[in-house]
Amino acid sequence: MAVARYLADTSALARLHKPVVYEFLGPLIEAGLVAICSMVELEILYSARNKGDYESRRTQLETGFERLPSPDEVWQRAVEVQQALAGRGSHRGVKLPDLLIAATAERHGVVLLHYDIDYDDIAAITDQPTRWVVPPGTAD
Repeated sequence: MAVARYLADTSALARLHKPVVYEFLGPLIEAGLVAICSMVELEILYSARNKGDYESRRTQLETGFERLPSPDEVWQRAVEVQQALAGRGSHRGVKLPDLLIAATAERHGVVLLHYDIDYDDIAAITDQPTRWVVPPGTAD
């Protein structure tokens, strides 16, 4: 049973070392309220510097976060949102992983925590709850 209330995007987790981001996100993670999905895991592991770093990151993700599944319905929803964005002429401006991450959060009814303007564009279509971990421009 899911206890997470949030799904953290890579854009938020990658800035966790910044005090202003940690002040908001750290307590939520420590309380077990933040989940990830497979796409976030892949993005984080992609940036590993070597095998040791990869294994360390993977262990941290496995032990520190609930994982929300991304079944076929999530992929279909991502296509639907992309189609709606195409209707606005903005489908090429939103990264594909962000569509999947947003669709996963939407399916599980959790708030998407991020530091990425793509999610504003997606939420304009889906009306799902999203939240910048800190205001834009304060954690670049």
